Amino acid sequence: MSKLSYRLGFALLVLPACSNPAPADTDGDTDTSTSTSTTDGTQTTAGPTTDTPTTSTTVDPTVSTTDSSTTESVTSTTTTTETTDTTDTASTTDSTSTTDSTSTTETTSTTDAPDQCGDGEKNGDETDTDCGGPTCSPCTDGGTCQVDTDCDSNSCINEVCGLPPAACLDGQQNNLETDIDCGGGECPACADDQICAVPEDCVSKVCTDEVCVAASCEDQIVNGEESDVDCGGLTCDKCVDGDTCNGGNDCESGVCDNSVCSPATCEDTEKNGSETDVDCGGPDCDPCEGGLACETNDDCAENNCTNNVCVGVSCQDGIQNGGETGVDCGGPDCGSCPILGLIINEIDYDQVDSDSEEFIELLNTTAAPIDLADHKVLLINGSNNNPYATIDISGAGSIQPNQYLVIAKAAFVAPNGALKVNFAGSVDQIQNGSPDGIALVSGTTLVDALSYEGPITMANTNIVGLGVVSLVEGTVLPMNIQDSNTEKRSLVRLPNGNDTNNAATDWKLSANPTPGAANVP
Repeated sequence: MSKLSYRLGFALLVLPACSNPAPADTDGDTDTSTSTSTTDGTQTTAGPTTDTPTTSTTVDPTVSTTDSSTTESVTSTTTTTETTDTTDTASTTDSTSTTDSTSTTETTSTTDAPDQCGDGEKNGDETDTDCGGPTCSPCTDGGTCQVDTDCDSNSCINEVCGLPPAACLDGQQNNLETDIDCGGGECPACADDQICAVPEDCVSKVCTDEVCVAASCEDQIVNGEESDVDCGGLTCDKCVDGDTCNGGNDCESGVCDNSVCSPATCEDTEKNGSETDVDCGGPDCDPCEGGLACETNDDCAENNCTNNVCVGVSCQDGIQNGGETGVDCGGPDCGSCPILGLIINEIDYDQVDSDSEEFIELLNTTAAPIDLADHKVLLINGSNNNPYATIDISGAGSIQPNQYLVIAKAAFVAPNGALKVNFAGSVDQIQNGSPDGIALVSGTTLVDALSYEGPITMANTNIVGLGVVSLVEGTVLPMNIQDSNTEKRSLVRLPNGNDTNNAATDWKLSANPTPGAANVP
C-alpha cells in the first residue's frame, strides 16, 4: 500500500473518533460502540451492546488531559451518558486525546450596600479605586498614590506605586537622577534641600533655584498634606465649598462629599457650620435634646444649657421650661409658683465664733415698687411666743422690684443697689432657736413668716388687729435645716425668691451666705 493510501485510511478512521456525537434521543438508551484500529490499517467494529451504560465521574472539572499518540495499538472509545440535570453536561471522549469538561454557573444576589473600600469606585479619601489613603488597604504596584503608605510596596514614585529601579538604591547619583538616588522621573522624588531640575523632582513639588523647597500654604500648588491648592490638611486653612478634600476636617463646612467640600446642612450627620452638636443647635438647626452640646439656652429643646450641655426639664434649674407656668414652678411636674410680694429671703442667725455677722435679708419679688411705710420685722422668742425685738424698716422708703433690703449691724456695708437697716446692736441680735421665729408685718397684716428649729404656731405680735399668728407656712421647716456655730451657713430660699407658703420645700441650707445678693446653695 502506498503512503498516500495509508494516510487517507488512517484519517478516515480517526475523524469519527475525534467527534463528540450528541444523543439521538434524550429519552432513549445509551448507545455505546467501540472501534479498534491497528497499525496495518485494518478495522474492526463491534455493534451496540445491552450492557448497563457507563457513568462518567468528574473529579476535577477544570482538568484537561491529553495523551500523545504512540506506535502501539490505540483504542478509541466514545461514551455518552444520559443525566437528569440539565444544567450540567459531562462528555468523555477517548481517542488519541481525552478531555473532561464540566460547566457550572453560579449566581449570587445580595441587597447589602458595598462599603466605600469595595464599591468599585474611586471616592472618599482613596488615591485609587478602593485603595490607598488613610481608610482603605494600600494599592498594588501600578496604582495611583500620594505617599509611600498608599502602596503595598511602601514605595510611591511619581504618584505611582512600585519599587524603584536598582540604580535608585545604589547610593550614587547616576542616570537621570538630580541628586543621589532621587529625582529624574525614574527614582523617588527628592527631599527638601536636595537638587532638582523640575518641580516633579521634589516631594514638595517646589523646585526653586534647582533646590527642593519645603511645601507651604502659599506656594499655589497641591503638596504636603493639602487636599487642594494651599488648603486642607493639618497646617493649612480649611478648603471652601467645591475644593477637593480627603475628609470633613479639610473643609470649612466640615462636610466632604465624594471628595468635594460641600455646604453644611442640618441633615448631614456632621457637626459643622454654626451647630453646637451634630445637626442641632445654633441659629439654623433645631434645638438639641438633653445631653448634647450647647452654648446658650436657645441651643436646647428644654431651654437649659448648663456647663455647655443641654439639660432636661428641672424644677431647680432657674429657667422656665417644660410645662412650667413660671420659673421652676407650676405645670404638671413642679410645685406651685411663688407668691409675689415682699418676703424674708435669707437669715444668718448663728456664726462659728461670736454672732457678729448676723443678718436678715428681704426681697421684693414683684414687678412694682413697694412702699415700706408701716412695715416692721418682729423677732419672736419661741420660749414665750412674744417679740424680743421689733425692727422698724419704714425709714428705708420704697423697695424696688427685685431689690434687696439687708438688716445687719451698723458696720456692715450693703452691696451696691441694696437697702440697709441697722440692728440696735452689733452682736447677738438674733436668737439661735429651738425654736425662734421672724414675722414680717405691714400694719395689721402678716406679710411673711419663718419659724426655725421647731414650730411656733401661737406667736403674740402685740399688734392690735393682728394679735396671735402662726409662723409656720405649710409644713414646718425640718430640724436638720438649721444654722450652725461650727460651720459657715445660712437659711435661704432656693430657688432665690421662691415663696410657695411651704417652709419645708422653700427653705434650704447654704454654705455661701449672700446678704444683699441672690441666694446660692
